[in-house]
Amino acid sequence: MGRVIKLVIYYFLYNLVFMGVVFGVYGFVNHTSDMPQSGPVYFNLSMWVQLFATLALGIHLLAWKYVTRKDLSFDFPNTAKVLLASVVLSVGMGLWTNYLTELTELPNVMEDLFNKMMYNPLGVISIVVMAPIVEELLFRGGMQGHLLRKWKNPAWAILVSALIFGIVHGNPVQMFFASILGLVLGWVYYRTGSLLPCILMHFINNGTSVLLFHLSGGKDETMTEALGTAGAICLALVGVVLTVWSIWYIKTRLIPNQIAWKETPAPAEEVIASENKEQA
Repeated sequence: MGRVIKLVIYYFLYNLVFMGVVFGVYGFVNHTSDMPQSGPVYFNLSMWVQLFATLALGIHLLAWKYVTRKDLSFDFPNTAKVLLASVVLSVGMGLWTNYLTELTELPNVMEDLFNKMMYNPLGVISIVVMAPIVEELLFRGGMQGHLLRKWKNPAWAILVSALIFGIVHGNPVQMFFASILGLVLGWVYYRTGSLLPCILMHFINNGTSVLLFHLSGGKDETMTEALGTAGAICLALVGVVLTVWSIWYIKTRLIPNQIAWKETPAPAEEVIASENKEQA
């Protein structure tokens, strides 16, 4: 778990570092030591912090080989069909998890922030582009990939990375949804050995949320408000069917025998660490 803890620290550390950098540059350019605490200027600076911190974290993960080239490969069976099934899986999950989230009535303490991000170009880029790529590099590639190679039971590796994925969002309603999504993304990564289907699913999930928000005129309606109780339930059931079918199809028809991690060699840094431990 040492590597997992280290990556979590990096996740928060980059945000702190770039907060200091961005706000420091703002103060230098404007010749002031009074930093904005709220308002449009503060929000725009925060968006730049998030964008730079996410980009830097992604570069770090790739440069220090926490994620290898094989993690970003199309080298898995039935590539096109798996990607298509992953799209269906992402859509299906979105339908029933959104309805389930409504039923839980968990507080959305970041609702105002996300509403503002939806109207900000940097916010949209962070949500739709940067988050799907870098979060998959971090939570599935860097964390889960490491745990899959270390632990005998892949279910625990998937579960732990999914829970961490949910917890770091820091928003009760997101923590619930993200943990469920993380389980499915983790399973897809485990089956394929590639982050590309996960990034695609994450992109569709986030992109759909932004699209629906704007199509609704910024109202951010729940499924029940938009379709009524009966309509929301029916759509959620359709989502359950699509989810079950997609998982069955990937597991039995597209990748029936391959367990990617049985023959996946550990990155060079893990091999060296293991050898040093044995010599000691």
